[in-house]
Amino acid sequence: MSDRKPIVPLLVLLAASLSLGGCSGAETAATDSRNFHTLAEERISEPQYLPGDLPIPEGAGITFTEGEFAGGKKSSMLIYETDETMAELGTTYLKYVKQKALESGTQIMDKDNLLISGKAPGSYSYSIIGSSSEAKPGGTEIIVTWVEN
Repeated sequence: MSDRKPIVPLLVLLAASLSLGGCSGAETAATDSRNFHTLAEERISEPQYLPGDLPIPEGAGITFTEGEFAGGKKSSMLIYETDETMAELGTTYLKYVKQKALESGTQIMDKDNLLISGKAPGSYSYSIIGSSSEAKPGGTEIIVTWVEN
């Protein structure tokens, strides 16, 4: 939690990604679920408003987490870095979205980028964005946002 990243630009990015709903590109790869555990098992001090069953790679370094309650609505953001490949992360998060029966909006996945977003009807919007880590060469940075509708 060393570098505080502004939440507003990322929420704008989430809104923009939700409007892309029709875009889709999925690269499939077998993933070993033993490399992941849940956010609840991470034991971070303030995972406010994030689902406890959200998969997080073993050994991930959480760099930022924040939950807000503003205007009567909850929002939350989680940022972590990992050595997992984009294919492994994409497969895990697509499986999670399917298992939770979340509405899919955007699903873009290639070897360098990941964007999965959608809604839980009448509840919240979500976005999972992955890109190469600037701080950790060869690593991946994942940004997860959950915003109450």
